[in-house]
Amino acid sequence: MDLEQEWEAARVQAGRAMTRLEVAEGYTADREFRYHVAAVDAACEPAAQYERRISEITWRYASASVLLGITVLDRLVSGRPPLNRSVVKQLASTEPTLGQLREAFSIPSSRLRAARDAKEQQYGEEQRELLLAGLEGAYYNVMHQEVDGRRRSREEADGCRLTVVSEEGMDPFWDHLLQPVLHLAESLPYEISCSLPYLGAYRHVVPRESDAPVGHRPGAGREVTGLRTVLECSTSATALRQGPDAGAGPAWILHLCPAHTEGLASWPGACTDAPELALECGTVIEYRTTEQLLQSHADLWLTRLTGLRPGIPERTWADLLEQAHQVLSARLEGSDTGEDSPLASVVTMVDMARWNATEGNLQQATVPLSYAETLALRL
Repeated sequence: MDLEQEWEAARVQAGRAMTRLEVAEGYTADREFRYHVAAVDAACEPAAQYERRISEITWRYASASVLLGITVLDRLVSGRPPLNRSVVKQLASTEPTLGQLREAFSIPSSRLRAARDAKEQQYGEEQRELLLAGLEGAYYNVMHQEVDGRRRSREEADGCRLTVVSEEGMDPFWDHLLQPVLHLAESLPYEISCSLPYLGAYRHVVPRESDAPVGHRPGAGREVTGLRTVLECSTSATALRQGPDAGAGPAWILHLCPAHTEGLASWPGACTDAPELALECGTVIEYRTTEQLLQSHADLWLTRLTGLRPGIPERTWADLLEQAHQVLSARLEGSDTGEDSPLASVVTMVDMARWNATEGNLQQATVPLSYAETLALRL
């Protein structure tokens, strides 16, 4: 969002400078001295250069965000384990090639948006087709660009990154793609949160050797109501701790590494070895109801940070989250931490949860609370 706004501001600035230059050229066309035009032109050039640079940066990170988001969403609905941290870092920080984008945009909307109704899936399919059409325009430009006296083949274009092959002084090859890609990048986190109950909806995908077989997981076939990270540990899990069984299966499944199998007393349960797992230690897959999830968040971290307890007569979850946001905001204002601090991020996440609860969507409120829970580990 910050990059998009900076890009839009840079476009306005460059456009304004260009307009002034055109006006100045018009009314000084027949004059002998045109120093004013030269001055306006000198001011226009750095504005255009900055617009180009911020456009390039925005494209690089927006396209990387889209590839990462689609990859996560595809693994989610396919029932495959989450990406490890090193892969996430690489995808998030590296501009994808044309081939990677084409492969991502080729996944049907009905597959990625199984959680959405037919109308939303149709809209997603239309947007996907527009993105593919825009990508074909980029392919055309790249394949008609002469390099060492010849043009690139389709296979060679697959490996190209647009910021590398776009020439200075010409419209960048990503120009017509940037706006729709930004829109898609902003929508993917919500699509992922909507798809949590559909974990493994498309299990026909052949798993990699490192993927835990979906049918062998203790919660296989049940509706997932949340994903949480309750411990900051990048080690792969080798054991499972299961919550109480109410008849349909464990209430939750906590993934642990050898160093933490005896830890986390607030998550009691029997531990079993599972060497085939590819999830990171501290990951919890939830099967509890929305009410139970909200109560768990309150018990484990929200009450500790705010002093507010649920269960008071006439206090709804929306009321509790509203008050929690006020308490945490006051705590942030009285601290010397910056906008990038864990506390500031917790305040933002709780505010999102508060808004969802106010709108009557308590299930959606649990998604930002899960992010806040992980951030609260650092407080």
